[in-house]
Amino acid sequence: FELQKVANDTSKSLYDRNHAVYRLLRYGVKVRPEAGENTVTVWLVKWADPLANDFAVAEEVTVPGGDLVSGAKASTKRPDVVLYVNGIALGVLELKRSTVSVSEGIRQNLDNQKKEFIQPFFSTMQWVMAGNDTEGLRYATIETPEKYWLSWVEETGEFADEPNLLDRHLLQLCAKHRFLQLIHDFIVFDAGIKKVCRQNQY
Repeated sequence: FELQKVANDTSKSLYDRNHAVYRLLRYGVKVRPEAGENTVTVWLVKWADPLANDFAVAEEVTVPGGDLVSGAKASTKRPDVVLYVNGIALGVLELKRSTVSVSEGIRQNLDNQKKEFIQPFFSTMQWVMAGNDTEGLRYATIETPEKYWLSWVEETGEFADEPNLLDRHLLQLCAKHRFLQLIHDFIVFDAGIKKVCRQNQY
């Protein structure tokens, strides 16, 4: 399967694998049903009809570490929450108690992206998030340094009255239609750096 082949190509950097996965997600996979037939596009995500996709959330997902060049095994990790669309992990969230800074969750996400941990898991990842009840949610994408992680500030709209800051931010960012729209329309790959939009660019 093309997605697995691209996502698991450890000869390439995480950025390059993630970019290749993004192209498959965004533009579909070209397949030839039979020899001599025209190619058809298989859509991994139904962008035009968000609710036609299969959304799933899993808690405490055990992700085994990959094989390191040295022959050793990378450490197994357990991200707190993983968001799946059609079985593809597209979002990950590290949650912290209200007494622990969101920065801890950010650093945990950044550490998890290292080769000695679960870097291959991030090949398909589009949104990387960390949050707690007091500071709300911060978000970025793969390999984003901590100082560039963003907060989603939206004072109006469907979920603006949600009293819990973390819940409000999650509802605003991860509602099915918006989650897919943000991935489809508001991610760029720019000279080796993957970027997501700020709320005011949405």
